[in-house]
Formats: sequence, C-alpha cells, structure tokens
Amino acid sequence: MVIHHTKAKGDIGLSKVIADLVTKGYVPCIPLSEHQPYDLVAVLPSGTTIRIQVKYASLKKNGTIEMKFKTSWADKKGNHAKYYKESDFEYHAVYCPEKETVLYVPNDSNCPTTIRFEDTANNQSKNVKWANDFLDICEVMQSVL
Repeated sequence: MVIHHTKAKGDIGLSKVIADLVTKGYVPCIPLSEHQPYDLVAVLPSGTTIRIQVKYASLKKNGTIEMKFKTSWADKKGNHAKYYKESDFEYHAVYCPEKETVLYVPNDSNCPTTIRFEDTANNQSKNVKWANDFLDICEVMQSVL
C-alpha cells in the first residue's frame, strides 16, 4: 500500500514507535501540546526520560534511508521549514515501513544523514552507518557515551 499524505505517514510512524518502545520495556508519553519540537517522551527503566522526534522514512533503491533534520508545513502564507536544534530533543525515532523497523538516532552533531539496511554495491563498509546499530535506544545511548 502506498501512502502519500504526510500527516498519515506521521501518524503511522508515531504508532509504530510507540509499539516498539512498549515492546522493548519503555514507557512512551505523549505531550499535551502539538507545539513541542518533539513527538513523545520515553521513560527508560532507570527513570531517565528522553525526548523523541518521530520520522517516517521510506527505503531507497540503494538500501538506505535519509535522515531529515527539519520539520515543514504549509499555510496560507506558503511553505515553511524549520531545522531542528540539538536542544530540541535527544533522539530521532525513524520508522522505515519497508523494513517494519524503528531506528533510534541521537540528535547531535554526529547524527548520520544516511543509514544503510543493505550492503553497498562495492562492499564498502568504512564510515557506513548500519541500521542494526540503531535498533534499541539504550544500546545506542551506551555506544555514544
């Protein structure tokens, strides 16, 4: 099924991230206001809270997804975009529908622009950001500490 409407994709992504967090033993909490720079807060078993911005990213033909570092919207004044800041939230949660997978990517200066699910055509692996390295938020947190 092909989904074109951006809002529908966002709703699907949010639902999949919530389900993924619950399955992994985390408690997702949705903010009361839609005007926050994050979509939800995850409470970890330690009690630590993490603000998360949810994204929906389709798999490209080369086996990758691209990270978007902005939010966009349209109104009567036209199209608008706002780039995220590191202080807006701690993690991106990116849902890839073709792989039925949620990735947790730190929102920092080292945030990759491309994440790979499938091997490269030339078998290159240096500097490749693999999807398997972003599957669990606590494991990702440990790897960046």
